Amino acid sequence: MADDALLTLIAGTLGIDPAEVSESSDMSNTRKWDSLRQIMLMTELETHFGFELSDEEMLETTSVAKIRSMLSARGVA
Repeated sequence: MADDALLTLIAGTLGIDPAEVSESSDMSNTRKWDSLRQIMLMTELETHFGFELSDEEMLETTSVAKIRSMLSARGVA
């Protein structure tokens, strides 16, 4: 997935402008990225890429960098 496409997907799920999402974005520094939106984001990633995340992955994948790493480990990005 192209860099901008992932950031756009994240922004869309969070309901914010894509310009507000960067490589350093995470739950602690991104507006609207709270626990409910985290679940929505993980569900959107599962739907978009066609795989299921474990509960542990959902809890730990709380930043753009961690999402990229998880996608890379699955051979998606």
